[in-house]
Amino acid sequence: MISFTRELKSQLESADLNQIWPDFKLTAYALYNLEYVYLFNHPICQGKDEPLIFEWDKRFVGNTLILFKDVPTAIVNVEKPGSFEGNYATLVHELFHGYQTLMDEKRFPDELLGVQYPLLEENISLRLEERTVLRAAIDAISEHDRLAQLKRFVVLREQRRELLGESLHYENLIETIEGPAWYAEMKAYASLHEGIDVEGCYKEKLLQHEEAELHLRKSCYSSGLALCLLLDELYPEWKHQYFHEEYTLYECIKEKTGLCDGNSSQCEYSMQREASRIYRMVQESRLKTIQSFSNYDGYQLTIEGPMRAVFFDPMNMVNIDHQLLHQYFVTMQIQEQEYLINQPALTHYSESILHADKLQLNLTEKPLVRNRTINIPGIGDFHGDMVEDGKKLTLMLAN
Repeated sequence: MISFTRELKSQLESADLNQIWPDFKLTAYALYNLEYVYLFNHPICQGKDEPLIFEWDKRFVGNTLILFKDVPTAIVNVEKPGSFEGNYATLVHELFHGYQTLMDEKRFPDELLGVQYPLLEENISLRLEERTVLRAAIDAISEHDRLAQLKRFVVLREQRRELLGESLHYENLIETIEGPAWYAEMKAYASLHEGIDVEGCYKEKLLQHEEAELHLRKSCYSSGLALCLLLDELYPEWKHQYFHEEYTLYECIKEKTGLCDGNSSQCEYSMQREASRIYRMVQESRLKTIQSFSNYDGYQLTIEGPMRAVFFDPMNMVNIDHQLLHQYFVTMQIQEQEYLINQPALTHYSESILHADKLQLNLTEKPLVRNRTINIPGIGDFHGDMVEDGKKLTLMLAN
């Protein structure tokens, strides 16, 4: 592990970061597994080349950006390292989010809008068409053809704005934040693969229609990347202005190309049959995912009482019929304490997805009961009463 982290550090130090993004500056970063954290470039490292090594704790979950001791810190999980190139590209992606923070980026979206994004057949049809047109714009040979495709793209997006309202703005903001980060990731990956069409591999994501509807947030990475690549062609200096704009990438490309909103025209649903199929597939996939979680042979524990989600992974959540499955982890505030649940967890809510009245967990070990203290192995102690019905357990939280 230590040699792997040193190799990643060496690659970062030898890279020409200006080739990835102008004036790209590195924040602190940490590579970790479930035993140890290897911290680099952080003030508490005191400028040392070797990482500061300490035991893993619940602050280090997923690949993301966190504030560690008040310093923006990119974190990457290398429990299962995979390829060196993949880890390096992921690290650059998260470091770019750190750079966005250093540059006082304010266009971050409200992630709750994404979790509650409506599933509408008409929107799927327009969105499939939009992504196909966006790919055609990237591949266009002449500027005339590129602008013609972009005009159609704007028409489609404005139709979706009328349909979705604020939810469409969520997409625009994800593209604006994650598109450049994916652009930086792609550039980093390509720097280790000369002679391979890395850009082509990333662009292919635009046409993976099922994935685009199953994983909304991640699908905006590829459309955001497409807008970055189009701005490279149409306005090569755009990256120097990126942090000084309030516009989204979509608004930026409209302004730079002089395209109108397209409200006066409408596009036909040429992909309606495909949209109908994908709509049914997404519904079935969500139900199947929830059912698979519920059909567990071991101990099934339901915690009943008021609780609130305080940290979660918006890319790995399934929301249907007031049930929200956190597929990998969630941090819940229960009885005025925070608990990291580093496993799948299903919450039931009435209005806000943040405020749950039930939490379901699948356990391999039975909770331990001492008086009115219930210990859930690997999670912590709760106060209340537990009722058993075979392997189905209910923990009613004390007030």
